[in-house]
Amino acid sequence: MTSLKDIIFIINPNSGKKKISSILKQIKKFENELSYFITKSEKDFKNFVSENNKKYKVFVIVGGDGTVNSAVDIFYNYPENKLAIIPTGSGNGFARELGFKKNIKSLIDDIVKDEIIEIDVLQANGEKFINLFGLGFDSYVAHDFARRKKRGLRNYIRSITKSIFQYKPIVAELNFADKTISGKFNMIIVANTKQFGNNAYIAPFAKPNNGFYDLVLIKPFPVFIYPFFLIRMMTGKLKSSKYITYMKLKNDLTIKTSFTKYHIDGEPRDSTDIINLKKLENIIKFIKTTKCRI
Repeated sequence: MTSLKDIIFIINPNSGKKKISSILKQIKKFENELSYFITKSEKDFKNFVSENNKKYKVFVIVGGDGTVNSAVDIFYNYPENKLAIIPTGSGNGFARELGFKKNIKSLIDDIVKDEIIEIDVLQANGEKFINLFGLGFDSYVAHDFARRKKRGLRNYIRSITKSIFQYKPIVAELNFADKTISGKFNMIIVANTKQFGNNAYIAPFAKPNNGFYDLVLIKPFPVFIYPFFLIRMMTGKLKSSKYITYMKLKNDLTIKTSFTKYHIDGEPRDSTDIINLKKLENIIKFIKTTKCRI
């Protein structure tokens, strides 16, 4: 049985300051029954978990997709602990799929039920992730969005609009299970869950607990199709077509390309001309919420 003293909130103070203030007020309403720790850096985060992973059973990550991504890298080494999320980022793709909200009382109710969901973990060039890897148009947008001074959905839409007219399809070669696929692509997605964030469903058939990942290959299409593509993505109605191919894989995947900008869970990354992806053996335990979509 999980008690309030078994729970610790790990807070990233740089992820939505107004939201963080609201979260702290909710925590303090529990009159010192709930504990929290405000991280100063990723190293600080890692050290705290190393010293306290046996003291607490449930670690609640307060932050956006980037903070959750950092937590995955840390807690992969502590399989006995359970994770939950209070989403305060811009997209919150993984948190949305698992039904995590900003209401702490509701989350506590879910935690004390002691129900969990085991989540598969993937890796790209040595970095662990649980939501999405993207190469192409979406990573071009992620890099542009990261350079903007302000976050939020409005600025993300601005990055998308700008990128539609600047981005050029990439040339890539994919190798997996003794197969090779090569050509021009608008996007190459490795998906553990369905969405980028903000309910933008790029892989509507993906499940993070089935032992597979979804490979989504999107070929170049005319500019006038973008509005229809975006509408279908935002309504969860993307499907296989002459432009889109879906495959379920569990094999290692190698991507060779001169396009070096990719993203992991929305966080921009740069690579050399080879990207190695794989599904890892271990899982991470998350609290199962009443709003979980899986």
